[in-house]
Amino acid sequence: MKAAGVEERLKGHLDSLSPRDIVVGILSKDVELTIIHVMNVATSGLLEYFPGYRSAILVCDGYSTDRTRQLAELFELPPQIPKLIVEEEGEIGKGSGVRTVFRIAKGLGAQVVVLLDGDLLSVRPEWVEHLAKPPLYGISDLVIPYYVRHKYDGLITNNLAYPLTRALYGACVRQPIGGEYGLSIELIDRLLDHPLFPHHFGIDIFITTVALAEDLAVQEALLGVKIHESTMKYLDPRKLLFPMFNEVVGTMFELMIYYEDVWRKRSPQNRYKCLAHYHGVTPPPTLVNLQKVKELFFRVYEEWRGVIKDLLPLELFQELQGAIRGDDVVIGMDLWSRLVYAFAAAYKRLRDPRVTGGLRALWLGRFVTYAKETENSGIEETERLLEEQAKVFEKNREYLLRMF
Repeated sequence: MKAAGVEERLKGHLDSLSPRDIVVGILSKDVELTIIHVMNVATSGLLEYFPGYRSAILVCDGYSTDRTRQLAELFELPPQIPKLIVEEEGEIGKGSGVRTVFRIAKGLGAQVVVLLDGDLLSVRPEWVEHLAKPPLYGISDLVIPYYVRHKYDGLITNNLAYPLTRALYGACVRQPIGGEYGLSIELIDRLLDHPLFPHHFGIDIFITTVALAEDLAVQEALLGVKIHESTMKYLDPRKLLFPMFNEVVGTMFELMIYYEDVWRKRSPQNRYKCLAHYHGVTPPPTLVNLQKVKELFFRVYEEWRGVIKDLLPLELFQELQGAIRGDDVVIGMDLWSRLVYAFAAAYKRLRDPRVTGGLRALWLGRFVTYAKETENSGIEETERLLEEQAKVFEKNREYLLRMF
């Protein structure tokens, strides 16, 4: 795609709207069942909570093959909330969609952008308020959602993105790849100028990490239960989660290298998020066939065993082998944290996609162990376990500093 053509199309989008204060960007791809719902709720939030501001709905579609774009174009909004339906510009992927939203919003003079995924079922008008108000009023540059989720939802978040982000940047951000965000124009400027802006699923951890590493004001917003249509795709980890894992973890590791001078000087702030007594709504279960995940782990581990052995220090590989016996695997928190750190160091040395592939195999084993650890646990118990795991990652920072 030629750059001149991209700029011309972006200018055409800008010419169709007058300046705006708030832009709600909805990222969509094959979400015909939910796109109208998300657009309607976002519009209601703007009308109810920001009546005095110039707002717009921007749907950025990732080349849907269903009726997503047609339905978005047909759905009529109130005249005071104009809409714009565009295709993402650049290499196909969620990050390209986000970049398209940012560039259009910046061209419209927006001060705040709210990002929503187009497959949300549980989105409410208050989400727009909670995400947009802090950056609009200058309280924060980034608002990150805090969701109540089933223990098997957020599979990459719970055992990797959360504890690693917290250990590196000293911030207790429970869901650093939550998907929904409220961003100030200052943060958007920094993101657009950043050399590591990803075109794929790594965009969420990129947004969070840049804000944390560059000392911008970050806060969480409790949005309640998150239900999204894509959780059904967890039934087949290879279909969605494997590519997502590669992109998220690859971005995390690249940012670790880029911000090494930052996180080496930071220490955990001991701001812990342990739930005392949860009395809220119980999230619906995420469907995961644990036996199939376990079988998948052993298949994938055998495929990657040679690579894993080559990448790990001998003593750590021997410890890993001791955790995999017969038809059982027990990758506990301490071993898991050191494995993650060792793979991060290997990525720095090699910049090889085999590194994320090897860690992905072990992540499946950690999930099998985590599922056993939380088999009879409710929300409170699960959060306490994840809190304990995050502390283990923090405790083992010295191991990372020696390895990296």
